[in-house]
Amino acid sequence: MRDRLSAPSEPSSALFQYLPGVIDSLGDDRFGQELVAFLNATCGAEHCTLFRFSDQKPSEILAASRDGTDTAHRQFSLFLSNAYWREDAGIAAALTGTPDSGLGMKRTDIQALPASDHRNRLYGRTHIRERILLWGTIGDSTIALSILRPEERGLASDGEFSNLSNIAATLMSLVGKHTDIIDSRARFSLALTSLAEIEMTMERADIQLPKREAQVCARIVFGISTAGIAIDLGVGEETVMTYRKRAYQRLVIGSQRELLLWYIEQWAALNGRHSYREHVANPGPSLLSH
Repeated sequence: MRDRLSAPSEPSSALFQYLPGVIDSLGDDRFGQELVAFLNATCGAEHCTLFRFSDQKPSEILAASRDGTDTAHRQFSLFLSNAYWREDAGIAAALTGTPDSGLGMKRTDIQALPASDHRNRLYGRTHIRERILLWGTIGDSTIALSILRPEERGLASDGEFSNLSNIAATLMSLVGKHTDIIDSRARFSLALTSLAEIEMTMERADIQLPKREAQVCARIVFGISTAGIAIDLGVGEETVMTYRKRAYQRLVIGSQRELLLWYIEQWAALNGRHSYREHVANPGPSLLSH
């Protein structure tokens, strides 16, 4: 692991030294640690949490602490489980929507908060002095990045806050891209692990198969054997093979592999994704708008 800076760098230095690692880890488990290292170099962050709002409630995407522990994750879980977010001014600001600039930012001096269980459990025990919250939109949802500075660093200076402001749009584009990649993978996984999803795709495909042929093909894609399909549909194995043969003729294919490729192309088109080959090469098609 590269050496960590002991004090925030100038934006250009942090960009050249740390940003390549952030970009290289997009969609990877390493992304959180690369991100918090970049934030530490930029504005002295010790922890960060990336989350989205689902039904007006925060939901964690990732949490990372500079020391490699799960502190950020545990504290955000506490934030959610005790509904502390309901009394959080930064969260309230994010829930009101994104400014015309496409990006919202709010600083919170922890020592200026009223003495409370909320303040002590979330920030006092982990020695946090300041939180900087960034938020913006991706698709039809709002995502936010919580950046936490430790007490030993004090409040961010005007220069440090300016540094962060200058790269905020780029930063949020990157976390938006990471979020999109993760979401894309989850949707793509569902495409191959849910029989209901496979059958729905078959029903909406550009080549309409008769019901029984579609049911057989859906189960082939799902990974069920010929014998298993026969039992599931209540027909004989010879009948299953007949339906399969007819379906392959309609689709102008000759193997299970070609059926799978055809299905993935259909699913990708119906879900507004790239083609199969493009999906594999670039699973995250859009950046956070700003």
